[in-house]
Amino acid sequence: MSPSWTRRRPHTPPDSGLPFARLAVALVALLLVAASAPACGRSKNENRIKPIFANLNIDTFTGSPNPAVFLRKEKTTGDMVTVSVNLHTTSTIDFDAFTLEFDYDPNLVQVSDTFDVNSILLGDCCFPGSNTCTPIQPQCIVNSDANSRGVFLLGVAAVPGGQTASVSADTTLVTLDFVAATVIDPPGTPIKLISGQGSCEILNALFDQGVPCFDLNATMTTSR
Repeated sequence: MSPSWTRRRPHTPPDSGLPFARLAVALVALLLVAASAPACGRSKNENRIKPIFANLNIDTFTGSPNPAVFLRKEKTTGDMVTVSVNLHTTSTIDFDAFTLEFDYDPNLVQVSDTFDVNSILLGDCCFPGSNTCTPIQPQCIVNSDANSRGVFLLGVAAVPGGQTASVSADTTLVTLDFVAATVIDPPGTPIKLISGQGSCEILNALFDQGVPCFDLNATMTTSR
């Protein structure tokens, strides 16, 4: 499947309308947990005399289990690593929503403020507060404090009458960038994709489709 992308728009707190209810409630709960954790913003006094070059060490997905959601490193550009979140399947999976949760150390790693959601699946994202959305665009929500809390949350859900997805081969869900905030000493720092209800889920008609999620031991390191 050839991906078509929609870029992240400015975000506001989640909308908890009825068609989005379970997804919104799950994400709101996660946001509350994240908000209760101590803020850990990165230092403003880092020595960046020499440029930092990031790398992401990640295991290769073997194709098992099937189906599964897994991470793949796409490219490295200076202090930034681009990763894709992919749905692996060899049988048909129908879905109308998905959620993602990444956990990481915000003193060492930051998430770029733009990411790409595959609009072939559910359509072009509509973020809360946007005045350019159409009634059939999927609702997309994201937490605004990801880089102070070290928890990045994304939810994408079709609306009634909107586009739903049916896939039977490997498909990219989202592409995003992780940035090294400072020098990361060995053995590196993990970037975790959290599997489970309200974290990383593939949903249809509000029901979890039982697809597990794997970060494949993704670990960021740096060099100068």
